[in-house]
Amino acid sequence: MTVQLSLLDPVPLSAGQTPRDALQGALDLARAAERYGYGRVWYAEHHLPGASACPAPAVLVSAVAAQTTRLRVGAGGVALRHHAPWHVAETFTTLDSLYPGRIDLGVAGGVGADEATVARLGGDGTPLPERLQALQRALHNLGSGVQTWLLGSSARSAAQAARLGWHYGSGNVLGSPEPLADYRAGHSGARHPQPRVALAVAVVCADTTAEALHLAGSHRAYLAGQGLAPGGQPVPPPSAQAALPDVLGAYPRLVVGDPGTVRAALTALARRYSADELLVLTITHCPAARRRSYELVAQAFAAQPVSLSRPQPAPAPQPGGYA
Repeated sequence: MTVQLSLLDPVPLSAGQTPRDALQGALDLARAAERYGYGRVWYAEHHLPGASACPAPAVLVSAVAAQTTRLRVGAGGVALRHHAPWHVAETFTTLDSLYPGRIDLGVAGGVGADEATVARLGGDGTPLPERLQALQRALHNLGSGVQTWLLGSSARSAAQAARLGWHYGSGNVLGSPEPLADYRAGHSGARHPQPRVALAVAVVCADTTAEALHLAGSHRAYLAGQGLAPGGQPVPPPSAQAALPDVLGAYPRLVVGDPGTVRAALTALARRYSADELLVLTITHCPAARRRSYELVAQAFAAQPVSLSRPQPAPAPQPGGYA
């Protein structure tokens, strides 16, 4: 099995950009990702108007799918606590009808917004497991072929994905791989016959490690600044202080370096977690540096694909028989 590269785009706003700039940049990046060989691109739902230009990922999914031909496109993910499950199912079923075989519905359990925003969006306090079951029923009733993913970083969310028979996107790159092994073993096949794991990893890659360290300062400052303003803060330009090598102390939550360094780190993570694919998330102040980072990672993996060996699952016991 060869590990697939995919792209996770929160559509960050850089200092000095307008939302229109950031959204146009997302379209440009998606077209580039298709050329680079990425398998899919996902858009995260964020309600921080000062930090991200993507509060409605389904709209961007439609625009990107219309401007690409091979790339799978989806939400990574819809914050299901904010929305009526039937409406989410109808939206993504419609997208799948327009672009058959290319649409992913990734659902996130995190809130991702303040209580006032959740209320405006229609959140009613229904527990997430109930919302997931309602979404599962809606997709079944609509006959939807959309690919479904549950996104999380805990044993609980992995177990929920297994019960639903969904694919699982994990961001828990510092924890034990055991929940992912349990997810595979317990996957019900209710919606998708085979389990699939995508591991989300933040990456900053440049031609040299020194340049990557410098660029990564913007990523670190961007994340640190989101709690400092009610609507979030844009990606700042890198500074001399932000270029300090201690950014590597965040590894492996943030993988930084030249192509060889990044490929080695991502390979180790893919093998540790037995991931089917890697969801690469890159945030830099400069859009061109961001595209270049994705390009270098794709080139590194194209030159030397990462293969994993995984034991074949035991056949399911037949009714009335014995395993």
